[in-house]
Amino acid sequence: MNLGKDLFAYLNSNQQVGDQTPPQYGVPGLSSERLDAIEKELGFPFPPDFRFLFENVSDPGEVLFPWSNFDKSVYKQMIDWVWRGIKFDIEHNDIWLRRWGVRSETLAEAIEVARLDFVTWPPLLPIYGHRFLPARPTLPDNPVFSIKQTDIIYYGANLAEYLVNEFVVYSFYRESKPIRQIEVWSDLAEGREGI
Repeated sequence: MNLGKDLFAYLNSNQQVGDQTPPQYGVPGLSSERLDAIEKELGFPFPPDFRFLFENVSDPGEVLFPWSNFDKSVYKQMIDWVWRGIKFDIEHNDIWLRRWGVRSETLAEAIEVARLDFVTWPPLLPIYGHRFLPARPTLPDNPVFSIKQTDIIYYGANLAEYLVNEFVVYSFYRESKPIRQIEVWSDLAEGREGI
């Protein structure tokens, strides 16, 4: 399943977005120059399929994250929301990742260790609600994650599969190729960090 004319036609005909005005796929979206400017503002490049999607979607109902009206403070609020969920689990659910080493005796020190590590994880690109695409590696076909605190699952092996899962019909079917492993996020989704 790939982004392109056939998938865009399928989404336009079958997507379900409640009472919101649905996005229109396969029409002019953000310009390459605008995406370049957003990348510069954030300080990291976007994967090519993410760029392709947002160059080819118009979202007047703002169903998706509002990349067309990008506001860095809104983006930072989304990423802070992810961090606060992880922090909550450290504080209240005894979550501690092996990568953080031996847990500090004080909660404040433990949270600081986790926070300093969190900012090194592959950055996230909000897509819709609590669904995120990792920006690293800067390659097509990164998986989309559903993130609520440390309850993290795959919601699509790539953007194309994600859009169908989110807006048409959720399927546990996965393409035959393996899901790309993303540093930390895949470890959490697959339970490899000892949560």
